Amino acid sequence: MSPLLPVWRKLRQGTAAALSQARDRSDLLTIDLTWTPIDRHLAHVALSNRDGLFHHSYHDWRTRRIEKLLELYGADYFIGRSILELGCGHAEIGAFFADLGANVLAVDGRAKNINYARLRHRNVGRLRLEVHDLETDFTSLGNFDLIINFGLLYHLRDVGTHLRRCFSLTDDLVLETVVCDSQDPDLVLLRDENANAEEEALRGTGSRPSPFFIERLSAENGFSIERIFSGDLNSGKQFCYDWQHRNDGSPNDDLVNRRFWRFRRSQQHYPI
Repeated sequence: MSPLLPVWRKLRQGTAAALSQARDRSDLLTIDLTWTPIDRHLAHVALSNRDGLFHHSYHDWRTRRIEKLLELYGADYFIGRSILELGCGHAEIGAFFADLGANVLAVDGRAKNINYARLRHRNVGRLRLEVHDLETDFTSLGNFDLIINFGLLYHLRDVGTHLRRCFSLTDDLVLETVVCDSQDPDLVLLRDENANAEEEALRGTGSRPSPFFIERLSAENGFSIERIFSGDLNSGKQFCYDWQHRNDGSPNDDLVNRRFWRFRRSQQHYPI
């Protein structure tokens, strides 16, 4: 087998890691000549970025969240299902489940992210991508078997309205977000964010809802609450889900303390 074959395989997957495996200049030249123009563009974009959605911490974190969804639903569940991924970034999670057989609509507020995702996942046939400001009404997108809402809520100002819109479009929602350290069911802290950063608040204002605010809202909208605050979701020092409340109102500006839920529509309201 050619020593370059493993490198070519990685490049076909769109990973920048392959370049670091190239042994010398002739290897790099051979690799460059075998790429399509789109492959070459994707690799150079990934190589020239080390922060935001290209930061290395996303790889393990994404894998753990995908593994949790597979644990909760089973792989066969996704075949033929309609899924809405909100705040998709580069739509890596949505593309995974589309490749598994789901019909996925992945939405993000930034055209730059969606353009990269279209190139990156251009061969994933069941994946649709759309630019939409998720601070505005998105209920025209339709109804879905499942909504995946990961890493988005704390980049929005009006989390209550956003969640009500989510609840109106599905009977099943998985939600992952940074929260403030408070047990107050009415508390939402607003935070300034960098609107120029591709993974932060589109309009420059994010929020830190208390987890009990989110649970109260879900119950008021007729959804049962399944807390998934498990250590197998933790990823390095960046993301933690099994932390204990101090109830000190901390906004968790380091973005470490997060929560993960599954909400399902119920005929009765569940107390907090």
